Amino acid sequence: MRQDFVANVSHELKTPVAAIQALVETILDDPDMSGQTRERFLRKTRNQSLRLSSIVSDLLTLSRMESEEGVTRETVDLRDTVAVPAEEAIPTAEVKKIRLHIRVPDRPMWTTGDMEGLCLVTSNLVGNALKYTPNEGEVTVSLSQQGHQALLEVEDSGIGIEARHLDRIFERFYRVDTARSREMGGTGLGLSIVKRVVLAHNGTVSVESIPGRGSTFRVLLPVPGNLPPQVSRSSAA
Repeated sequence: MRQDFVANVSHELKTPVAAIQALVETILDDPDMSGQTRERFLRKTRNQSLRLSSIVSDLLTLSRMESEEGVTRETVDLRDTVAVPAEEAIPTAEVKKIRLHIRVPDRPMWTTGDMEGLCLVTSNLVGNALKYTPNEGEVTVSLSQQGHQALLEVEDSGIGIEARHLDRIFERFYRVDTARSREMGGTGLGLSIVKRVVLAHNGTVSVESIPGRGSTFRVLLPVPGNLPPQVSRSSAA
């Protein structure tokens, strides 16, 4: 597994590095290149640099979450780990004219956990939902109580995932559609980070999907005490 991981990391890092090198060399070797062409090449170089940065950032996050020292423990209101990252995605939803619904309880849902990691769970799930939902679609993010567990659901009306991929989508670098994922800027690590964070909090993550109709990701996390069952505070874009 370690060898496979190193091989995958090497491949994923080499791809943008090779592209950056080729683009820069082309610019340097052609002093008569038109300004318009040079700008186009520089934009491509910037995009590849951003992709490289995203991969490194996600790898560092995975490394931190896989280290016991990297997972902080503090008192967290799960509403903040859901509402805040989801609301940060509203501008993206507005660009695609996607109706983004955010529903959380109006009373605190306290637990002990890693605030940054739990926010990443919501951010990555909502980001994926928006990415793979066509314009004028719908995404619903909700937090509710299920006994002594908190349930986070991210439901979309997107392109869906075929059944043969469902058992593997949480693997590092696994992509259902490699070309589409890279075109959209995916690193192939987002769902791996989600799973690692959830496991670090003794929770579970699952997915149901129907191709052409959408997907629903569910995260269950243990929470102490009695929680309000009603979901009444909501916002929509």
